[in-house]
Amino acid sequence: MSQTIPQTTVTLDHPVDFARWRSATRALVGQHVPPGDIAWHVAPSGTPDTPAPAQAAPPFRIPRETMQMAADVLQSMLPDRFTLAYHLIYAHVTGTAMPPPDLARIEDAADTVRAETAHLRHDLFTLMQRGDGQEAWHATMAATTYAPESNARFMTFQLSLAPWRLALPGRRMEWTGEKLLYRQDDATPAPIAFGSLPPPAMPLVTDLDIPRITALPAVALAARTCRICPMARHATQTVFGEGRSDARMMFVGEQPGDKEDRAGRPFVGPAGQLFDRALLEAGIERDDTYVTNTVKHFKFRPRGTRRIHEKAGPEEIANCAPWLAAERRIIRPHVLVMLGATAASALLGRHVTIGRERSRAITLEDGATGVVTVHPSFLLRVPDDAARAREYDRFVADLKLAASLRAPVAP
Repeated sequence: MSQTIPQTTVTLDHPVDFARWRSATRALVGQHVPPGDIAWHVAPSGTPDTPAPAQAAPPFRIPRETMQMAADVLQSMLPDRFTLAYHLIYAHVTGTAMPPPDLARIEDAADTVRAETAHLRHDLFTLMQRGDGQEAWHATMAATTYAPESNARFMTFQLSLAPWRLALPGRRMEWTGEKLLYRQDDATPAPIAFGSLPPPAMPLVTDLDIPRITALPAVALAARTCRICPMARHATQTVFGEGRSDARMMFVGEQPGDKEDRAGRPFVGPAGQLFDRALLEAGIERDDTYVTNTVKHFKFRPRGTRRIHEKAGPEEIANCAPWLAAERRIIRPHVLVMLGATAASALLGRHVTIGRERSRAITLEDGATGVVTVHPSFLLRVPDDAARAREYDRFVADLKLAASLRAPVAP
């Protein structure tokens, strides 16, 4: 019986080159190229390969669960893992069925990858060692899958962006503090892009021990991968806080708005512009502060072409609480200004009425001083010009009070 001779060769840069596999798969599946017509090879970057069909393919969508299953298979060490993963996508797009034995192999491989992912994450701080005075973490792991590679980003965030080295059977990974290096056997280490690796078998933040992260940039980068609550699936991006990591003043609002969601920065919309103006009048330089929100994604309802703000609920506030707690723990501000009832209630742990709490110093559990005031968006909603001017002056007075509570800068 004659065998099918592959007509297309796809060359990948490394054993878990998910980015090039996915790109080639989309092109080839779009042309209904059968799995048996493709040969997958791993070779250094720059090795020529047979181009995918040039004809325009009709668009198609792959369910997230199906693509994740393919990514899990690619993290196994099955010799035909690229073909199996491709066949999974091909079967979905063409409406054909995979042979049951192949499906069983896919499921078994994915289970093994998930188990090794869970083991690595759970035992990371037992596995990784760092002696006194040593900057780099290091470990040796007898991995049976490529799950460690897919969890390189997880390890980098969990170890607070500090350098680390991981020796694996026949290969080695190293995060230098600036780039990820990878080598097989005795080859020369070469940079490898985090984005080329398959997504880990479990969401990155699922097992992340956020209280153990000590670097604010690591927390910010991790937060940008968070998809825990439904808001994250509809918003454009995570809007993390910004400002000085040693700021003496920290401002916390409710959530990003439409402009912030698009820009990826807090307080840059109309309310943010009013906030900046009030800060200057209060004698506060925004560059000397840290500004963030209780909730890191924009919650809205569509109305035609517009996106109308909706108030964050208890579940969303609870889901985002670890990120806000990490910001506060790492920055350790002297003064914490709560802009609006949502921020005040979340940070004080009780229902807050602005009229009862504003314009006074509140001693917080960590020793910082809290000040409650209105959210600047409230000022934009005051319809009467005279009333708006009075409320604005009162807001500036609250900011001046907060500024007066700052500890003096050490000489």
